[in-house]
Amino acid sequence: MKHMKDTRLAAWCVLAALALAACSKTDLGPDRTPLEPTTIVITPESATLTYVGATAEFRAVVTDQNGDIFDATVTWTSSDLAVFTVSSDGEVTATGGGESILIASFGDLSADATVSVDQLPFALVAFLGDGQDGAAGETLADPLVVRAEDAAGAPIEGLQVSFEAAAGDGSADPATAVTLSDGLAWSSWTLGAGSGVQLLSASLEDGISAEFAAAAGTLDPPSESATYRIDFSATWSSTTHPDNFPGGAHWSPLIGAVHSSRASFWEMGETASAGMESMAETGATGTLSTEINDQIPANALSVINGSGSGSPGSVRIRDVEVSLDDPLITLVSMIAPSPDWFTGVTGLSMLNGVGQWTESRQVILFPLDAGSDSGTSYTAGNANTSPKEPITSLRGLAPFSEAPVATLTFTRTDTPGGSGSSRR
Repeated sequence: MKHMKDTRLAAWCVLAALALAACSKTDLGPDRTPLEPTTIVITPESATLTYVGATAEFRAVVTDQNGDIFDATVTWTSSDLAVFTVSSDGEVTATGGGESILIASFGDLSADATVSVDQLPFALVAFLGDGQDGAAGETLADPLVVRAEDAAGAPIEGLQVSFEAAAGDGSADPATAVTLSDGLAWSSWTLGAGSGVQLLSASLEDGISAEFAAAAGTLDPPSESATYRIDFSATWSSTTHPDNFPGGAHWSPLIGAVHSSRASFWEMGETASAGMESMAETGATGTLSTEINDQIPANALSVINGSGSGSPGSVRIRDVEVSLDDPLITLVSMIAPSPDWFTGVTGLSMLNGVGQWTESRQVILFPLDAGSDSGTSYTAGNANTSPKEPITSLRGLAPFSEAPVATLTFTRTDTPGGSGSSRR
């Protein structure tokens, strides 16, 4: 009897198990094909970076056979680390000029995007040979060497540099040269027949330039101070920058300082001060003016103020006095409307290479990002960047073209004739 009961109990357990299995199968529904990753899509499809150190963010999405997102972590790879590197989360960083491929992979799947590093010149620096003494009519002992740099100070290869002496100040040989991989190009300078300060400019095709000064004979010491007129000429317009050019385009009031090398109010690659942030985001000058006044008299001489203007438009500031102790000029204005975009110069010396006051100087200006707001269009809403990012160039980056947005011209006015036209 016990054996029969055991057999019946076993049979009952088998039937119960089968019934449970049947119920479970019914709850699961029909058999389904396992989900598998089939496609990777990278966005954006390409990116262009304009200086070494510039970054761009890419995103990769893996989908299954049904077109739904498949939970997967891709591996990012750069095909040429000399052009860019890439982090594990898809942020690329430019390391040098050229074009390379960004690859996202997962298992046997992969997709790619194009990354171009098109270094745009931001400065031409008088690298060697400025400030030499020489005899009139003779060739200077050292060559004139310039270095072409992008917005991060990295060298740019393959740019043509033109060397041209001012009228009566001799000649350069060769008159043109192309920058090498270290960004350098050079020429020799045969001085003109006159005595005094002689000048030669080196320039790129887009007008970015560097100035060399040489002394032919003995020079008198410079005066303790000099006075300048500053002309701001805005060229930012729907013609030069047609991408979504805003209505009501204008420039905020100009604000700046006359100061020594002991003071600095903004620098490329550095984070903006509270005053610079306020100026770049709203056009307000109060906070920056306070920062400048805090440096007077120990490290600065005066605050520079000028009106705003439309764009295109112009502003003239008269009677800006500099001194041997405070020979530098910083001057900025907000691009408006914009999230935090501006332009200007920082620490520009009015003394030339032989320690004399320059008679005139023109600087081409490009758009800059203060790094305090993450907006990407002229009229974007406030989007504070936290933490703040460094000040960078926007030249060639949407919505800006490669064209300048303005020029600043400094003309000495306390020389005979009062127009800066006397001998340098």
